[in-house]
Amino acid sequence: MISSKNLNFSFSGLKTAALYMVRDLVDSSWPLKSIRSEIAHEAQQSIVDVLVVKTLRAAKQYKVKSVLLSGGVSANKLLRETLEKKVRELDKVKFFKPLMAYTTDNAAMIALAGYFNYAKGKKKTDWRSVKVDANLRI
Repeated sequence: MISSKNLNFSFSGLKTAALYMVRDLVDSSWPLKSIRSEIAHEAQQSIVDVLVVKTLRAAKQYKVKSVLLSGGVSANKLLRETLEKKVRELDKVKFFKPLMAYTTDNAAMIALAGYFNYAKGKKKTDWRSVKVDANLRI
């Protein structure tokens, strides 16, 4: 994925492979906790590497003036440090990241919005009637 010329990335396959690897290593002579830690470390490093390379590629390709790291992923310290270091090496590109206190996921925001809609008496939708399209283009 890191060598592909496009800017796409998805880590679902990596997460599944890591899950199965940990599950299948129960018979190993290594301590299971040590193996899990090493697999988690390598998976994190792989994800950070891909995100940084693809972000830098996009920044150069589109001649951006700034890069902003945001959302829940911005809480990852390795990603914050690595991306900031690499972006600062680019000529005239600014890097922005939120304070750690603001690196939350959207779940709380979505839940709060749902609460306010419920409190206003807005119609509830039965979750079973929601149509899901995993391939929907944004």
